[in-house]
Amino acid sequence: MINVENVSKKIQNKNILENINFRLLDGDVLGIVGPNGTGKSTLISVMSSVIKPTTGNISFYENDKVITNNIKSKIGYIPQEIALYEELTIKDNLLLFAPSKFTKHEALNRAKDISNKLSLVRDFDTRVSKLSGGTKRRVNIGVALMTSPKYIFMDEPVVGVDYTVRRDIEQFIRNLKDSGKIIIIASHLVEFLENTCNKLLVIKEGKQEYFGDFENEF
Repeated sequence: MINVENVSKKIQNKNILENINFRLLDGDVLGIVGPNGTGKSTLISVMSSVIKPTTGNISFYENDKVITNNIKSKIGYIPQEIALYEELTIKDNLLLFAPSKFTKHEALNRAKDISNKLSLVRDFDTRVSKLSGGTKRRVNIGVALMTSPKYIFMDEPVVGVDYTVRRDIEQFIRNLKDSGKIIIIASHLVEFLENTCNKLLVIKEGKQEYFGDFENEF
């Protein structure tokens, strides 16, 4: 479970987020929508511990208890920008993000499993610089999941991809949901969110306009 309580963020004396409040349960997939510049990406960054809120609290729960230590190890953050090493292969990019506790054999098996689920097997040994934009998007998701995070944050994960790639990512997100992960997605593509999310958060000018079941709003 994630509990977001009165979260605000001010940057250079400007209120980017004001008093955001909601709660997510295991298996929830939250879509965050709103006009450009309204605070969607900032909320993703705050919740994923990339930046700190100015005020308010974000609590992560496991087995009904608040997690107090090493929460970052349980978070997977997928930025809008492609964050990969272009001259390395898909395999090597994935292995770089494997948990340090993994043996080489365990890391390779994890990388192969993620590649299979994201339809990356054919290009597993191909350098990222030679991949299409859509394939890079899938690898971008894959590296964030090498640690098997419980909480997954996605900032515009399907921007610029074609329908086939988007469909693959939608199915992958549904599989993550079924395994009990909590997923938060910021996107301007309502159809994509309709196909993946059961919860919706609408933000306008940094303020919370709506939180609840997706189908009740659209």
